[in-house]
Amino acid sequence: MHEFKVAPERIKDMTGKLLALFGLWLLTAGASAPVRMTPVKIADNVYMLQHSRGSGNSTVIITDEGVVVLDFHIDNADQTLAFIRKTTDKKVKYLITSHSAGDHASGAWHFREDAPTWIATKNQVHDLQMQEREEFLERKKSSEARYAAYKKGEPMQPNIGIDGPTTLYFGGLTLQITPEGRGHSTGDLTVYIPQKRVMLMGDLLDTEIHPGQGESAGVFFSNVKGWLQILDNIMARNLPVETYVPGHGPAHIGRGFKDLEEQKRYFVVMRDEVAKMIAAGKSLDQIIKDFKVPEEFAHYKRPERLIQFYKLYYNQLMETGY
Repeated sequence: MHEFKVAPERIKDMTGKLLALFGLWLLTAGASAPVRMTPVKIADNVYMLQHSRGSGNSTVIITDEGVVVLDFHIDNADQTLAFIRKTTDKKVKYLITSHSAGDHASGAWHFREDAPTWIATKNQVHDLQMQEREEFLERKKSSEARYAAYKKGEPMQPNIGIDGPTTLYFGGLTLQITPEGRGHSTGDLTVYIPQKRVMLMGDLLDTEIHPGQGESAGVFFSNVKGWLQILDNIMARNLPVETYVPGHGPAHIGRGFKDLEEQKRYFVVMRDEVAKMIAAGKSLDQIIKDFKVPEEFAHYKRPERLIQFYKLYYNQLMETGY
C-alpha cells in the first residue's frame, strides 16, 4: 500500500483555490436566484418593497380611497401588484416616479387594469418618451434571458408632467411632490407625507450601497455638485421626517436626518479621495485601478457601480473643479 504525502504549502494553495471556487459559486448562485421584492413596513399603510439584489425599491401607500405606488420596474412590478392585491381591495389610483431610469419607471404596464394616473416631472416625461422608450423596445426584441419581462410588457407614458412643487390630497393624506432638480438624474423628485413623517427619496438616497450614476439608456446624467445641493436643500427644510425611504438599499426606520448626512458625507469623502489622486498626477485608468474605498464605506454593496462614479468624479473635477 502506497502512502501519499502532500506538502503543507500545496495544501494551502489547494485550499485557497477551493475557497475561491466556492466564492465564485456563491456569487453565481446569487446572481441567478429569482428577484424578491420584500415588503417592509415604514409606517401605518406605507410599505417599501425592497429589492433582494439591491436594485430599485418600490413604495406602496394604501388609503381608503385607493393606492399610490412610487417607482416600478417591469421585471418586478408584478410582485408589487401582487402585494397590493393581497393587502387591500382598493385599486391603484396614482403612480409616481422618482426619476426616469428603467429600474424605477419601466413597469407601469403591470398596473394598466386599474388605469392609474401617472405623475412625473417634465424632464422625466421627455426621457420616457425618448431614450427610455427606445431602450425598452430594444430590450423587448432582445433574446437575452434577463430581458424576458420586457417581451410581455409595453412602454407607457405619464399622464401629468410637473415642473414645480405639487400637492396631491388623496385618501386623507397630503403628498407633497417636489421636483428637486438635477442630482442623480435630470429630473429627481421627492414625496413628503407629513401625516406619516416619511419622505420618499428615490435614488437621491441609497443606503448601505454604492449609489448609481443616473443612467438613462446608456447616458449618464448624475451631477455630484447638484446632488449635494439637493441634499443640503432637503436638510435645510428641517421637516419632521422620521424615515427617509431610499431608492436602493434597506430603509433605516426612525433614523431621520442621519441617513441624509451619511449620503452627503459619502459623496464628499469619495470625491475628495479622487481629487487627491488627480493632484498626484494619476490618470482616470489609474484611479479606477488604485482607488481604495474608505473603511467607513467598505461594507457598502454593489461595488461594480463604483467605476462609473470614478469617471463622474474625475470628469467633473477636471472640467469644473467641483
